[in-house]
Amino acid sequence: MPTSHNHSVTTDLIDLVFEQVQEIPDPRSQKGRSSNFSISDLFMYALAVFHNKNPSLLACDDKREQPTIKENAKSLYHVQNIPCDTYLRSIIDHVKTKHIRPLFLALFAYCQRRGKLKHFQYFKEGYLAPIDGTQTFTSKSINCKNCCTKNADNPKKTTVFYHQLSAICLVKPGLKTVLPLMPEPITQQKDASKNDCEVRALERILEDLSREHYHLKLVLGLDGLYSKGPTLKLIRSYGHNFITVAKDSDHEALLEAVDDLDREGKVRRFTYTDKRGHRHSSRYVNDVPLNKSHPDFMVNYVDYVETDSDGKIKYCNSWVTSLPIHNHMCCMKIMRGGRARWLIENETFNTLKNLGYSLEHNYGHGEENLASNFACLMFLAFLIDQIVELSCPLFNEALKANKRKKIFWEKQRNFFEIFVVSSWVLFMKGLILQGTPEPKPKGKRVKPSEQPKRKMISIRSLFPDTA
Repeated sequence: MPTSHNHSVTTDLIDLVFEQVQEIPDPRSQKGRSSNFSISDLFMYALAVFHNKNPSLLACDDKREQPTIKENAKSLYHVQNIPCDTYLRSIIDHVKTKHIRPLFLALFAYCQRRGKLKHFQYFKEGYLAPIDGTQTFTSKSINCKNCCTKNADNPKKTTVFYHQLSAICLVKPGLKTVLPLMPEPITQQKDASKNDCEVRALERILEDLSREHYHLKLVLGLDGLYSKGPTLKLIRSYGHNFITVAKDSDHEALLEAVDDLDREGKVRRFTYTDKRGHRHSSRYVNDVPLNKSHPDFMVNYVDYVETDSDGKIKYCNSWVTSLPIHNHMCCMKIMRGGRARWLIENETFNTLKNLGYSLEHNYGHGEENLASNFACLMFLAFLIDQIVELSCPLFNEALKANKRKKIFWEKQRNFFEIFVVSSWVLFMKGLILQGTPEPKPKGKRVKPSEQPKRKMISIRSLFPDTA
């Protein structure tokens, strides 16, 4: 294989995570630490569960004594001793979620050092970074002290307990790969009379960004929930820009101001028709007051309507932004940036919930931080996959050989359980060979019963230690 196929980026990333995991404070007493399981064993094995897209911890617990799994956990994930699922949950539950942050920082720094952030350059003012929230757990009976609640004050309705998190990713229109940062759990805060929410989570995200990524400038993509004066002013105070949805029902004063400027001829507009016959119409104007409550806070306004050849509206939306709009090309670029907010829904949340990761599955709730810690570790596994897909030729060759990601994840999990593998390079080469179809025979057609059976000897030659 080419030289680039003799190195796996997954090896670098797992090694970086392993270095940082060893720095996580151990919640056990000195007496409890005398067990065979170090804190790195617990976290690296939990990461291995999510990285291999296992459906549950119980399914892994039934197989943890298999020699192949023991050897692969050690050689691929640095796990010296595999804990049972009950012990793993009980210890990770007491680790504060903030101690997982250095793991994300190490992987992000890896991308920075190797120039991978250039793939996400879109605006000169900063990287486009949508922020949105999603629910990860809900139950009417299972709960912990960090659960938010619904209907808690209504005796006629059953109280519902839930967890959410607010995610932030670097994205670029037209690029399916995303680069998630550390998500912010939305949990019950201490001394709070109300549930935590996405707006408060955004405040914590901005504070963490200012401390951990001081020189990183972002253009935050937000939905209408955040298009309020105090929130947008807070974003600007940290030096970031924004593109946020401005719904008509929430911004009547803004629309009135835009219409007044339109009658004065100060609003610019343009229209064009594409090859499909779809008509694209847009108008934009700079320096409009956001609302009557904040007349001194000026924003720039963009709206956009797409209709098909029959005149039926296919898409319609409007945004306010802090980015200056110089011409119609700049307007279209901001419009595409605003629509790219859906990348955090489609390429992040949908992938994590429906394409192997099982974000909404209850791997364990615990009494303190287990639900949030598991969700963050799943995001960490997703981040590793995204970086590898962005920068590893060996991984992409293996993915191409197996055509679909769901098939690829299933084969990766099967390889981990069947073959003893000494490195990620051999692991990916095995997936390449297993996914490569047999060449079709030339000349005379051979009956299916006469076709030679496919042999796995080429794969087993990579893994001579397999039982």
